[in-house]
Amino acid sequence: MKKSIYAALIVASISPFTALAANDHQDMDHMSVVYRAPLEYAAYQYTTEMLSNFNLQLLADIYIQARMSSLQMAKEQSLISNKLSMEQQHDKSLASTGVMTSAE
Repeated sequence: MKKSIYAALIVASISPFTALAANDHQDMDHMSVVYRAPLEYAAYQYTTEMLSNFNLQLLADIYIQARMSSLQMAKEQSLISNKLSMEQQHDKSLASTGVMTSAE
C-alpha cells in the first residue's frame, strides 16, 4: 500500500513538468499565407499606395496650414511686417544661403 502511495506521489510530482514541456511546443508562432488573384493583389497594392500618399499629403497640408496660421497671427499682432518677410524671401546672398566662402 505504501509503495503505491509513493508511486502515485512521484507520478503526480513529475506530471506538471511534462505538462510545462508540452506547452513550450504549443507556443510556436504560426504564419498564415493568403494567396490572392493577380487582379485582387493589384487592387490591394493600388489602394495601399493611394492611402499612404493621401496620409503623406495630409501631414504636409497640416504642417503648411499651421505655419500659415502662425504667420497670419504674427502679422496681426505686428510682430513681423510684410516688408521684412518679402525681403527675406528675395535675399539670395551667400550669407543667407549658408554657403561657405572660405575655410572655417
